[in-house]
Amino acid sequence: MAVAKVPPQIEKPYDYLGEKAEFGPALFSKLVPFAVHVAISIYEERRDRLVNNNIIAELESLTDKLHEILSILNLPGSLQALEKPLGLPGTLVQHAEEIRQADALNRLQQGIADIEKLCASDIAIFEEGKALLRAEEEEDQALRRKYGTQRWTRPESRADPSQDGGAKLWKQASEIDGYLQSSTSSDAIVRDKFAAVKDTLAILAGPDRGIMDYIPNSRQAIIPEPLKPAIGKLRAAYNDALRMESRRRKRVDSLKTRTRSDDIKPDILAETARLERTYPNQPIVAAHFEEFFNKRLDNLYESELEALEKERRDQDKIVSEIQRANKEFEAQKNILGEKGDRERERALQRLDHAYYKYKEIVSNLEAARKFYNDLARIVELFRTQCRNFVNQRRKEARVLEE
Repeated sequence: MAVAKVPPQIEKPYDYLGEKAEFGPALFSKLVPFAVHVAISIYEERRDRLVNNNIIAELESLTDKLHEILSILNLPGSLQALEKPLGLPGTLVQHAEEIRQADALNRLQQGIADIEKLCASDIAIFEEGKALLRAEEEEDQALRRKYGTQRWTRPESRADPSQDGGAKLWKQASEIDGYLQSSTSSDAIVRDKFAAVKDTLAILAGPDRGIMDYIPNSRQAIIPEPLKPAIGKLRAAYNDALRMESRRRKRVDSLKTRTRSDDIKPDILAETARLERTYPNQPIVAAHFEEFFNKRLDNLYESELEALEKERRDQDKIVSEIQRANKEFEAQKNILGEKGDRERERALQRLDHAYYKYKEIVSNLEAARKFYNDLARIVELFRTQCRNFVNQRRKEARVLEE
């Protein structure tokens, strides 16, 4: 009268489960151990530190040194003053257009204001945590005076060596205080950089007529024939430097894109499965992935680290060529008695210097913004730990008083 019939969805459940199947993915199919989430965070933090501090920061430092040497040699101002004795050089026009489109002055002013707000917010949170620790310490000292050290046997706040004890929190406070002092000093340097080039940037951001009024025209518009070969050599060496910088900038952009697309999750899930098979009775912890992290970072970024040495050698070679060509150029000018128009040369150099300082300050502000955002997580955790510690100490104090 009745036949036991198993529904096909129960008899063959995997035919009905999956991303595109009737019932979608199986419940909890994407649930992973907490250690995996911790491991992903550790890898991403380590990867970002490696890429930003050991590769990108080094490349930017090399570029800064290059422009510092060029500025000492008065390049490209000395070339532009002779090659373009009237009007505006083409590269200067391009720089001015970039400054206008970026709204450079407002961008830098807003960036500095944002950094000051982030810094003030981090300091306020940090000071709140320290205030909690100081208040608890004062309360403990008052109770110690009231009851005497023989009766008030609890250790002092800073003497508590436990995992969440006061000694550890005060040590953290000292470390964070060091970070803040260092960062505020760096912020002051960035503000000084901006103040030094603000007026010149305002000229670059203005109309071409204002720039032409700032740059005097040369009195002599003809380059002596014997000087042309020296100018050609120096221009070729200088262009090599510009090409190297452009190639380096593209490399940094490509590296940032590759870092953003570096999704470790599928590989780490496969590694988790392997570890579970290898050690079936052992719980998975983040430390088990150390070797996996090192291999992955080496495979993806070791070549970039090795390429840094080649970048240094290439830059040293180009700088040597520029210095040699510039020495010949200056010597030829002295032989011919060709002094050019020094005022025009200096004006062009100041504008070129302001443009590259603008790029440098933008990079500084981006680094500062990332630093303060990362520090915000640290000081918020510090404040939370301080609250928990103080609450626990106050409970202990009440019990001891009773």
